[in-house]
Amino acid sequence: MAKQSAKSTSKGNASAHTAHAELAEDLKKQGAAVFTAESADGNSEEALKCMAHPARMRILGALRVGGVQTVGELSAKIGEAPGAVSYHLAQLEKVGLVDKAPSPDGDKRKSYWRARHRKTAVLHDSADADVIDAFSRTAALTYQMAYERFLDVRPTLPEEWNEAWGADDRVLRLTAEETRKMVAELSDVVSKWERVSEERAGDTVPESEASAASAGVADANDTAGMAGAEHADPGVEAVAVVRQVFRWVP
Repeated sequence: MAKQSAKSTSKGNASAHTAHAELAEDLKKQGAAVFTAESADGNSEEALKCMAHPARMRILGALRVGGVQTVGELSAKIGEAPGAVSYHLAQLEKVGLVDKAPSPDGDKRKSYWRARHRKTAVLHDSADADVIDAFSRTAALTYQMAYERFLDVRPTLPEEWNEAWGADDRVLRLTAEETRKMVAELSDVVSKWERVSEERAGDTVPESEASAASAGVADANDTAGMAGAEHADPGVEAVAVVRQVFRWVP
């Protein structure tokens, strides 16, 4: 009986490992920076530590949403000194989240940077719990700061955008399995509109370069994980979608 139990456990672990690997591969195909315990470069923990900084998370988000930019452009956009932006970019480059891009106009006096991934996926075993916790709390702060920036400019927005936004919250009584199903359904809805966004903007990150910022088992820094660069189509703007579903704590 003991041998059968051990054999059954071994099969269960192998099955879970296979499912885990398949999920990671699927996320990579979506252009995500996927962090797992078995990451090929062994760099998951260092990358998560690097991203656990509000300024770096915002820089990463600005590059993912706005595409290739110079240090000066990023500095003006996020309100950080150019020297600080350069430092943070260097740290993000060390862990493979950004890299230098060719100058669009051939001007080598300027340093151009790009994000290497569309979004970030953090699987539960990718690093020590304390490291994932610090990353997740930074992501939560990033969401809050992004929403507050929106509220700051909301009075100046066109009426159509003042009517289009939405924010609400509610506490439901569900089992863990029901909650998982709800999260999957919500993900399907967002994925539908993500495809619309990608078709409009076109791919801005090579499919072969998958990496970058989120919490839990999917996208954690999705304010910094919106796919596609800013687009010139009339009426089209970058829209943040932040999905948070969690066990309520009074």
